[in-house]
Amino acid sequence: MAQLSLPPGATPPQVMTASFKPVAVLKAGQKADIAVSFNVIKPYAINRTPQISLKLTEVSGVKLAKTEITASSVDPKSKDEYFVDLPTIHIVATAAKPGKYEVPGKLTYFFCNKSDGYCAKQTMDVKVPLQVQ
Repeated sequence: MAQLSLPPGATPPQVMTASFKPVAVLKAGQKADIAVSFNVIKPYAINRTPQISLKLTEVSGVKLAKTEITASSVDPKSKDEYFVDLPTIHIVATAAKPGKYEVPGKLTYFFCNKSDGYCAKQTMDVKVPLQVQ
């Protein structure tokens, strides 16, 4: 059986995007909870395992509760190995002073195109924006 693959030098499309939303106004010195939600373009599906992971790099002035966060693979609506409802990841951060910050990270996930049987691992660079008062 032949494995489906991309032409040499081609890269798979970026099939998932991340959105960052603080749950409240961020205040200097207080813990903030930033919800990370995901959207996937059709016809792709995101695998539940291996889990979606986010590795963050601390920046000066921002303390992270965790630098490695893994999304839950549980999806009550799913009947197979793919998400029906994509999970949300929560980043807990504390900024020492008011200002604008960007926390860099790497988001890793596995996706498939069910119709053509193509599956791949994808890692994308993300920047978590923090606006602190």
